[in-house]
Amino acid sequence: MHSNNEGPLTAAVLLLLWGALPGQSAAANDVIEEVTVTGSHIRKKTGYEGSSPLTVVDKEAFKAQGVADLVDLAAGLTVNAGSIVSQETGGLIGTSQFNIRNLGAGSTLTLINGRRGGISTVPDAGGNLFFDNKQLPLAMIERVDVQTDGASTTYGSDAVGGVVNIITRKGFEGFELSARYQDASNEAYSVNLATGVRTDTAIFNLYATFYGQTRNHRTDFDWLVERIHGDGDLTRSRLISGQGSPGTYRPAVTDTNGVITAFGNPHIDADCEAAGGVIRGENCRYNFADQVAILPEEQRLQVFAEAEYDFSETTTLFTEISYSGNDIERTQGPNSYRNGLVEGGSLFIPAEHPFNFWVADPADPGGASLIYIDPANWDNAIHQAVDLSCNCRPQGLEANGRGDDAPFNRNIDLDYYRLVLGGERELSETWILTANYIYAESRRKYREENNWNSITLNASLLDGTFNPFGTSRVSPDLVSPKDGVSTAGNSRETLLLVMHKERARIDTKQQVLDIVASGDLFEINSGAVAAAVGAQYRLDERETSPDPFLVSGLGNSPEGSAAPSTADQDVVAVFGEVSAPVTDDLQVSIALRYEDYGDVAGSTLDPKLALRWEVNDSVAARASWGTAFQGPSIPQTGRTSATTFIDDAAVVNPVTGVLECGDGGDGSIVVVQTEGSDSLKPQSSENFNLGLIFSPTDDLRLSVDYWRFEYEDLITQDEGAQAIVDNDCADNGIPDDPRIQRLGSGQLRVITSEFINTGSVETDGVDLATHYDFPSVALGLFSAGLNLTYVNKFAVVNDDGSTFDGVGSRNFTNQFGSLPQWRAMANMGWNLDRHSANLVVRYIDSYENDQSDDFEVDSFTSVDLNYAYELPWDDDGELLIFKLGARNLFDVDPPSLGDGVRPAYDDRVHDVRGRILYAETTWTF
Repeated sequence: MHSNNEGPLTAAVLLLLWGALPGQSAAANDVIEEVTVTGSHIRKKTGYEGSSPLTVVDKEAFKAQGVADLVDLAAGLTVNAGSIVSQETGGLIGTSQFNIRNLGAGSTLTLINGRRGGISTVPDAGGNLFFDNKQLPLAMIERVDVQTDGASTTYGSDAVGGVVNIITRKGFEGFELSARYQDASNEAYSVNLATGVRTDTAIFNLYATFYGQTRNHRTDFDWLVERIHGDGDLTRSRLISGQGSPGTYRPAVTDTNGVITAFGNPHIDADCEAAGGVIRGENCRYNFADQVAILPEEQRLQVFAEAEYDFSETTTLFTEISYSGNDIERTQGPNSYRNGLVEGGSLFIPAEHPFNFWVADPADPGGASLIYIDPANWDNAIHQAVDLSCNCRPQGLEANGRGDDAPFNRNIDLDYYRLVLGGERELSETWILTANYIYAESRRKYREENNWNSITLNASLLDGTFNPFGTSRVSPDLVSPKDGVSTAGNSRETLLLVMHKERARIDTKQQVLDIVASGDLFEINSGAVAAAVGAQYRLDERETSPDPFLVSGLGNSPEGSAAPSTADQDVVAVFGEVSAPVTDDLQVSIALRYEDYGDVAGSTLDPKLALRWEVNDSVAARASWGTAFQGPSIPQTGRTSATTFIDDAAVVNPVTGVLECGDGGDGSIVVVQTEGSDSLKPQSSENFNLGLIFSPTDDLRLSVDYWRFEYEDLITQDEGAQAIVDNDCADNGIPDDPRIQRLGSGQLRVITSEFINTGSVETDGVDLATHYDFPSVALGLFSAGLNLTYVNKFAVVNDDGSTFDGVGSRNFTNQFGSLPQWRAMANMGWNLDRHSANLVVRYIDSYENDQSDDFEVDSFTSVDLNYAYELPWDDDGELLIFKLGARNLFDVDPPSLGDGVRPAYDDRVHDVRGRILYAETTWTF
């Protein structure tokens, strides 16, 4: 790998020299008659149907489905599986991605007008960088093409699973303004703008979307409270942490070397429940149900501009410029703490602390037991406190909040910038040379207000200025009887002294230079043999800038966080494609791509063969076969760090003080670190597709495709974090896995995994799509459609020879996403004069949750309905459209994952928001 910043200079020189290229005069409209088909670089005549299977979702389908953004679209595609619909914790908050065939977000390439859209700053759990589909304004989209048979030979290695090509409304003239309000478990609103002008030589379009949503907390959902929050009995809640505030205390002793250790029995703070804690077992625990917002507050501004200019009769220049800013604010309650002075990281509270009212039990000569003296009964002449070790958070429920009342928030700013500069040059009547340069940058800025400064926090406990006991919340005006001066409540000044405002940033950049020539080679009896040849240079760069204070180990954790890092990766590719009409009815295409990752993963040569056979006027067949190669991403060769919630079966025995396996019932927000390796091999694949298209009339179309993918040397985590914890006890009944770090109290803190090449996966299945326009009747025009995906097999073979089939499984204990066997979407449309309505029924098959004794997650069926009325405003085409609609009309709750299993629903399959009612108006002129 090496750094290279010559991309912008190369692009500038290219454009300056463009006019010097030789060319022959041709009419401008000769170019317009040809289009670039998704999945091919060869220019095709308008109306051409390719040999690759495409799912096309156009603007009319957006309206019919009530799509508010591309997140809704991704969730509704039957070929999409494993994408995260919403994210409670971790680095992916505020992002969304496509994931065709559940092969990983990094295996689906997202394009804009056939050109790369850029990459995210934060990888998914598998270390894959992806395109964040939340960054595009909905107003810009004419249609979305989803190619599902792999497209690596055309677009590059990360199109292994397929391509999502977002086509803009280039050439749109006029002005369109729409506004939408929707009410669900939260509220959301959006304003969309599309405008455009065109002349004889130029086109300019501008699109913009402003979107906002309010936040949701877990306790907003009754079904969630019932499933995992005790249903009124907090002692049964799965949202209770082992480390509370106020906390649990043990006597502390300092040896001659100054090492402080805790011993003896745990003692719960006398004000535990009054201060918002929950007593379970031998600990005062923290109720973190509303510690975070299950859906964050978001405000997104997205702007996209595109222009095209006919520089001459043979030369056209084009550009795209876009910006997206997503301001995410999520409730962030108090963090746990493991950087105290007691061995193992617990807080040390000296005997002299003004609100330490714990004394040694005179009935226990060993000093293992304590007695609490009520402050009203404290007598300095009689009582002598002892040094304490506190298994506690510095703050508890009082630091939680909701919405604007939240005292602390986690803020994430996601900014995306993208620039495309390019041009087309007619070299002859049939040959066109296209070149473009793409610069895409994403920035993630992270701000958290309630991290901790270990230096000032520990010092403030030693001098008594910070009160960790329950008295600080229950009786904040209490004056300490020990010194007659100190008050129990912690002032804002004190909190600001002991807290640290965390700041971190990640930047990724992608630069791409593409050059493609396309045209006819020669004529044969059945038509022209066409070809395309080209080259691509890609440079990916990533820079992480974690908070320097935390890196130094002066925050919550003595180990600190990952150090700042920079990395880059460049890829060079050359490719070619030939398409020939072997007969009048048989079209054959052959593509070949050579791609070189340098020292990271070497090089590869991958072919693809595709054909389309027009059997007769009603029936056509298509088939494709190809191989692909995908090198490790930058995060997969480095180190990633994320946070997630983990259920723990191990608990410290309150009598022996030994960590034991059992039904601990505790959950924790845990840091998961995944180490990369330069020795990773690239993953490779082979894909096959066979399809049949039946169109007996212009009103009926039916397509069926059988598909198969075979992956080798998959790059993934060795084990998921939850699986590491589960297997730690399952293997030998002893929690001793060295990859797991715990507090002295036994609470989980850090889990370390690694990226490895592992085994293979073979998956196959069938896609079906049909659409029918009914004959016109007096009641209006009716149409119906159905999209269905059936996954037959998702067989994974690990390196050790063990196997599992991921079909019909949540796949929680492995690297893949949830994979129901059946997914379907049926729709019915109606139009009559100015009226229209759409009914959509979505079905997701049941599947097993492998996290919880193969509990069956119920199937899910939802109904969407909308109605629209068009009101002509004047005779010049000005139009007002009013729409009312509902998604999940009958408010069906997402299915349960099992008794007490977090997060109570599957965020990769189901939408937590329930019924979404919306009203929308569009003004066009």
